[in-house]
Amino acid sequence: MPYDSSLLETGKQFREACQIVLDYGFSEKTFNKNKLNRGTYREVREKIPTLPSALVQTARDTASESLKQTKLAKEIHRKSYTIRYDRRTFRFYPDSHTISLTTVKGRLVFPVANSPLIEKYRGEYTNAQVFIDTRQRKMFVMVQVEIVREVENKVENKEIRVVGIDRGINNIAVLSNNMFFNSGHLKDVKGRYRYNKKRLQHAGTRSAHRKLKELSGRERRFVLDTNHAISRKIVNLPFDVFAFEELNASGMRKKGNGRGFNHKLGSWSPYHLEQFIEYKAEDLNKSVIYIDPKYTSQTCSKCGYRDKNNRKGSIFHCLNCHFELHADLNASRNIEVLGKSEYFRLLSTSQSLRSDESMSTDMGETSNKPTPSGVGS
Repeated sequence: MPYDSSLLETGKQFREACQIVLDYGFSEKTFNKNKLNRGTYREVREKIPTLPSALVQTARDTASESLKQTKLAKEIHRKSYTIRYDRRTFRFYPDSHTISLTTVKGRLVFPVANSPLIEKYRGEYTNAQVFIDTRQRKMFVMVQVEIVREVENKVENKEIRVVGIDRGINNIAVLSNNMFFNSGHLKDVKGRYRYNKKRLQHAGTRSAHRKLKELSGRERRFVLDTNHAISRKIVNLPFDVFAFEELNASGMRKKGNGRGFNHKLGSWSPYHLEQFIEYKAEDLNKSVIYIDPKYTSQTCSKCGYRDKNNRKGSIFHCLNCHFELHADLNASRNIEVLGKSEYFRLLSTSQSLRSDESMSTDMGETSNKPTPSGVGS
């Protein structure tokens, strides 16, 4: 979108409003939106009278989320001119490639560049963010769209293709179709970043701190790009359902695991990989299922015998039938079986609810039962 002076002024005033709320929240040690609103709304309106009240509210919400993210541990100095918009303050028109935004000069309409994503993602446009780069004199808008898709009923198709996915430290993901995604390269790169960051922290100079911030951003983007690439390969496989263990990374961090394991776990990003697979699978009208992780690594995927001594490191050797396999691959095969069972259970429940609702309607009754539109996604 074009670089515009009214949007720039709106960005400056939005930043000022955010800073007032940030300072108040830090001094009062609160990120509660109601308390922030009571404590700052009048001050913001008096100091910045030209900023629309709806943007004052979104500035408060933005500041509240920043305070909550830092857990009130440090003062926050907002530098960017990013403006957040909600349903009250923007309207996107994909057919004409324009967007209507509330500014300090009133409601204005701006052209936006044509993109194939506009045609690909059509739905209810819920919020938007305008990013302002004053150095390059450029402005960008990001619009969030909520898409509701009807998931086709596959219960009659007995050939549902399910793949189990086991996540770990040494292997980012192991699929039940014998596909491994090793974390060696990821750990090597993150190790180099960790070494360089330690040296910069030891130096302690201002330039070292700037470089440290730059390295952190590059490391984060590298991990996200790796997870994007892996998730893209996985969802493009010929499967209908992707089954995961329902894991909580924070719950896995225990004293008995040792500092080395916990450090690796802390630098691991299974949640991002999981989220990327979820939305990419949904885009392809596929499903994601989560199953109970209990005993998936102790149970033999061939005979079903369960014993904690079946697994020794990366090797799974069944004490009952002497079946031997890579431990992560064995777990992924168990996840596949449980995932398929869970998928049909949820789908049957969904059909039962629809049937009950239909019967109530036929009998002239009003039903408040929910009607699931999909399973596991």
